[in-house]
Amino acid sequence: MKCLSMDAAGLDFQAIFRLLRTGSAPSLSSEELSSRISSCVDQTANTPAPSVTHRDLMCLCLTLIEAIINRLTAHSLPQDVTIFYEDVKRRLFEEMNLMAKLVSLLNCQDQLVSHLSAKCISVYVISDISINGGSSSIWRHRCAEVFQKPSASSELDSCLWSLTAVIKGVLRGEICQRKTDVLMKLLSGLDASITSLHTNLLTQDTQDPHKRELMNLSKTMCEFFDLLEVLSAARLRYGVCSSVQRVIFVQSRALLRVMRTDVEYFVKKRALLLLKKSLLRRAGDDWALGEAQSAPHDDHSLTEDMLTMADGVLLEVNAGWLKEVPVKAQASFFGGNCDVRLAGTQKDDVILRAVSLILLKSLEINIQRLHWKGSQSDIDIHQYLIELMSFLQRHGTLMSADTHSCSWVSVVFAEQDDDMIESSKTLIGLYLYQKSLSSSDSGVCVWGCNPHCHFILLLRSLSFDHTVLLDFLISSETCFLEYCVHYLKLLREDWTGLCNEVSVPRLVDYGSSDESDEVSGNTDVDSGRTDAEASFCPSGMAVEQVQTEYASESLLDKVFVCLMDLRTTVTRLHNRGLFPYNPTSLLKLLNSAELQRNRIS
Repeated sequence: MKCLSMDAAGLDFQAIFRLLRTGSAPSLSSEELSSRISSCVDQTANTPAPSVTHRDLMCLCLTLIEAIINRLTAHSLPQDVTIFYEDVKRRLFEEMNLMAKLVSLLNCQDQLVSHLSAKCISVYVISDISINGGSSSIWRHRCAEVFQKPSASSELDSCLWSLTAVIKGVLRGEICQRKTDVLMKLLSGLDASITSLHTNLLTQDTQDPHKRELMNLSKTMCEFFDLLEVLSAARLRYGVCSSVQRVIFVQSRALLRVMRTDVEYFVKKRALLLLKKSLLRRAGDDWALGEAQSAPHDDHSLTEDMLTMADGVLLEVNAGWLKEVPVKAQASFFGGNCDVRLAGTQKDDVILRAVSLILLKSLEINIQRLHWKGSQSDIDIHQYLIELMSFLQRHGTLMSADTHSCSWVSVVFAEQDDDMIESSKTLIGLYLYQKSLSSSDSGVCVWGCNPHCHFILLLRSLSFDHTVLLDFLISSETCFLEYCVHYLKLLREDWTGLCNEVSVPRLVDYGSSDESDEVSGNTDVDSGRTDAEASFCPSGMAVEQVQTEYASESLLDKVFVCLMDLRTTVTRLHNRGLFPYNPTSLLKLLNSAELQRNRIS
């Protein structure tokens, strides 16, 4: 092949890009194109820091390789063009040993070149798995070697990213019947090295210079957290359970202790979000992987591992962990801060939501263990929730003594429906457990655990609009159906509990004393209802202590009308065959609420 200048080679590759985008093949042969690509990689494969010209050409060449494989995988090219590029790919990876060259580039000091090499490797391995069921041994061997090293590097980051991308690609792929076998084979040679990396990154003292050199681990730790999440997703969806997939559960306290290490804020935030997803079994939910598939052969092991993780959380909370969790005074995105005036918040609510759900789910899991194993020991739910209230108070969530304690759910989770419903559902279980230990539920509002208050505040935040509840029932994005059934069962046994909460003054927020006087003097329940509807104020602004029969009856009536409107709509849709599932049990509970209301009336 004749020698081309760097500029000419670059122009050649750009022309090939344009042809590839239009679904055409270049005029040169597949052998010549393969040779040019291979030569381009060779020119800088052994150069620690390629020159600017070489770097640009290398990046262009690597991006072209990735684009060719992606177009072939997508089956989006005409048959003759597909044959041409398939031959290019075969020559590169079989005759010219391109994989070895790409693997060597992972160690390039130029982080962009290293990352683009990782992308090329990943798309090829995913393609090879889907076609042949195998994965590159040279790539897996190199990843295992790099994971054993104790120091951070661009090569380590690229290997972590590449392995994560490959596992994610397998989970997203169409090889449903072989996914479990493919994933087990893929991880079989990497278990020990990933476990070693977990120890090096998370369980050593990062503040002791004698144990490890001072280095910036932020990027590496975030890449590792991404890998741990994708491993958890593989376990939840296909029951692939290697020893490294259990590490995140059995050594959960290492993730919790990241809060006290000398790493950047966004790394600590990422660790909390990983814990939250693990406890909620949501790993991979934002990757469009579809519904998690059952994996019965791993159920017992996963249950035990979840208990271990939950135990670790409670032990750390007992040791003062909540005092170590940092919460910025501003909302934080991608390691930076947003303008508070634009965000409308004075705190990082993502952290507050994560910490709250981590603790709530850990308590729930431990309570379930007591039920499963028949243990006689009790868990002091009250004390843990008081600790949580103190944590939220320190970070400005509950600003005033006039703010009703149960409002913390509405305040903390106001921007995240799925987390709000999940927390409300979990709190019902905690409430029932605590109530089973004592015949009295007095003081339950003090520690923010009254499910009747949570339900009222939820409806108020929705302006008592039953159509929003209907959307929640139909949507798969929240666990609202489960929450609704749990609450209606509670309501069936404890209707008076709801009635007692709607005279509570701090659940009825009045904007001014004039409005309060108007309600007090109004003998028409319907007109009083409008004045009693003012939204809860999260700032804790002082409220008028107005407690009249009309205001209380108005709020109770709104709750009841909302539930009955929901029942009517669900019944109508069900009768027409338009409801997505059988709502018979839900309708029975809604009918029971009407009977309870009629008895009191």
